[in-house]
Amino acid sequence: MFTLFGIAFTTPLLLLGLVGLPILWILLRAVPPAPIRRLFPGVALLLGLQDDESHTDKTPWWLLLIRTLVIGAIIIGFAGPVLNPKATTPATGRLLILTDASWASARDWPQRMERIEAALAEATRAARPVALVSLSDLPAGDLPFQTADAWRSRLPGFQPHPWVPDSAETLDWAAGLDGSFDTFWFSDGLARDGRQKILASLEARGNVQIFESQRPVFGLRPARFEDGTIRLTAVRAHTGAQDVQEIVAFGLDPAGIERELVRVSADFDAGSGVADVELAVPAELRNRISRFAIKGVRSAGAVSLTDDSLKRREVALISAGDAREALELLSPTHYLEQALEPTADLIDGTLDDILLANPDAIILADVATLSQAESEAISAWVGDGGLLVRFAGPRLAASDVSRDAEDILMPVRLRAGGRRVGGAMSWGEPKSLRPFQETSPFFGLTIPRDVLVSAQVMAQPDPNLSERVIASLTDGTPLVTRKNLGQGQVVLFHVTANADWSTLPLSGLFVQMLERLAISTRPARPDAADLAGTIWVPADLLDAFGELQDAGSMAGIAGEDLIAGQIGALLPPGLYAGEDRQLALNVIGPQEALSPVVWPSGTRVAGMNVSRETLLKGYLLSVALALLAVDLMASLWLTGRLYGRKG
Repeated sequence: MFTLFGIAFTTPLLLLGLVGLPILWILLRAVPPAPIRRLFPGVALLLGLQDDESHTDKTPWWLLLIRTLVIGAIIIGFAGPVLNPKATTPATGRLLILTDASWASARDWPQRMERIEAALAEATRAARPVALVSLSDLPAGDLPFQTADAWRSRLPGFQPHPWVPDSAETLDWAAGLDGSFDTFWFSDGLARDGRQKILASLEARGNVQIFESQRPVFGLRPARFEDGTIRLTAVRAHTGAQDVQEIVAFGLDPAGIERELVRVSADFDAGSGVADVELAVPAELRNRISRFAIKGVRSAGAVSLTDDSLKRREVALISAGDAREALELLSPTHYLEQALEPTADLIDGTLDDILLANPDAIILADVATLSQAESEAISAWVGDGGLLVRFAGPRLAASDVSRDAEDILMPVRLRAGGRRVGGAMSWGEPKSLRPFQETSPFFGLTIPRDVLVSAQVMAQPDPNLSERVIASLTDGTPLVTRKNLGQGQVVLFHVTANADWSTLPLSGLFVQMLERLAISTRPARPDAADLAGTIWVPADLLDAFGELQDAGSMAGIAGEDLIAGQIGALLPPGLYAGEDRQLALNVIGPQEALSPVVWPSGTRVAGMNVSRETLLKGYLLSVALALLAVDLMASLWLTGRLYGRKG
């Protein structure tokens, strides 16, 4: 390829035609031809006369220039001029274009696609077979080598994934490659296990060149609620100079429209890859936050989805009045308060005030009778999606509530009096709990041996009783029952909320059962044992660019796999819904740190900048056509001027 003044020519021999332009100039100057002189005696009569206008007998110089430029533009255009030509060494072998295509690649994905497209264009000119492979979605079988043009047509549908390549799977894939080929590896710039081994496998097949972006990689760990404040941690891969990044909290306003709710700055010290932020917001505003994101970073790693662990529930505790003075440990709500205070906001007041506050749950501890107005108000609140949890006690056992007919605010009908299964005045020993069934929200919870029940209210036999029992004793009698009421639920613990009838309130199982019922939420992320036996259905999934997408008909995920599993195609990040709560699965883990990849010495590493070659042939031919049009108009103007004057 011949280069002149920074412009290369694919067919430089055609430029020799420019040598003939001076000859063409001379030929065009001779048109029209000079007049032939003839001696005519009668012309002597015209001697002394002068014409008002005179016309040249040669083509005007400016018209000659236009015609010369037309010919020159055509010659140069067909010589194949190329602006910004690339100095490439001839290559004829196969080419593998390898890209990590992870969430870290999404931050500058258009630039990566532009560079890959340029590589495909070079392969097209060299007629090189090309295979385009994503390490985040490895192909099955051999490398898919095809023509570069075939890959260019499919390039718009090539997208990154919201996870990182599996190191073990990638190592096995690289070790199984056959044949010889060169490799262009488009790295996301993050260090991962096995990078050097994969590079060695590729170098054994041919030349390898790495392409990396100079843009920094940022991430955001899951938000957590500690000591009354939201705590956020931003991370970065390159620990260079001091930097400041803005973190924005998004959520729904009262009209249901997502808006920016809060903004806070994360300050990275020089040499540090971690920036901690504390955010104190009112409970109502905190409960509206759906996600945090680093402003200006278009990547799933820069987004932290929130779930119920950040949204402390509002719970109202109501117990029956007691005129006697009693120890605090005997209070019907003491153990409930101890279990809920760390994880929920407790509200009090009259029933009317509580309903106006619209809490997430109302707990009635041994409340037997309600007025008709109170019953109707609570029923309407439950029907709109509220959760009513009732605990038994002496008052409920002695009342006639839900005896002959099922009370609307009770899940089952009750027998009068209840029963005692332990103590000097009863037969038998205290009963332990039966393992929870798969249909129970408590399925998977471990039952301590010291949880025993000595008294309970009994449910009357009913066709719907079996489907409403979610916990029972070893003798089969119900311990916890539940029914749906409109969009809400009514739950009854057949024992007291204190330790009078059972040791359940003294155990950790009591707190776990409240969590499973979505009465409280844990501030820390649950572990696999906590979610054993539960199924979580994907609600919204996070794409590589940090945008939520509908999960469609994706199958549910077991709770233990949701916590312990590795994020990938079978477990994408997003929001997963359980029976009454949500769990966020984010790209960046609570303890994850980002580090830049360090390539071995001698590895060729280039940036993503593309100096695009521009073919000038079309522009020059367009200029030639435009000049021809000007020449035609000028010729018509000259002809009209000449003959018009004579007419």
